[in-house]
Amino acid sequence: MPGPAEKFLTRREVVEFLNEHGYPMTFSTLSKLCMPSRNEGLPCVGRWANRDLYAPSALLAWARSRFRSTARAACTVISSHVPVG
Repeated sequence: MPGPAEKFLTRREVVEFLNEHGYPMTFSTLSKLCMPSRNEGLPCVGRWANRDLYAPSALLAWARSRFRSTARAACTVISSHVPVG
């Protein structure tokens, strides 16, 4: 649970926060991930005035969990192109 002094962020503020911390994200993409049918959205800590609020510490953990290494993807492509000889 976030500490009492932690500032909660709205979804629009989340986009700015993630971009500032090196995780490029648009509001549209974030909204799509948060749709109930996708259920890949952010961990919400509560609601205020009909808005979901998010804790910055949980956002970074969520972003890191979605991060994929390009080295792994490159290794997969290279290993699948073994010359036949």
